[in-house]
Amino acid sequence: MKRAAVRAAVHRFISRLLESQDDFDDNVSLAQLGLDKQEIEELIFHLEDELGLTAFTAEEDKMLKTARTANDLSRFLIEIGRH
Repeated sequence: MKRAAVRAAVHRFISRLLESQDDFDDNVSLAQLGLDKQEIEELIFHLEDELGLTAFTAEEDKMLKTARTANDLSRFLIEIGRH
């Protein structure tokens, strides 16, 4: 799985949720972008579906607790894609 494709998917889905901010830094806090825990969870599920990935519940729970940035989401998806 290519990092650029994962990054593009993460940005596309976050931009859809934000509805007004298309360009943002990968290291900006998801909370600063205005995303709450429920939206981040929804984002993770959509990204897994789009990228054809399946994470264990424990992995998803860990990600929900530790994901702070778009970059964190990209790293998580790349990691589960290696399984």
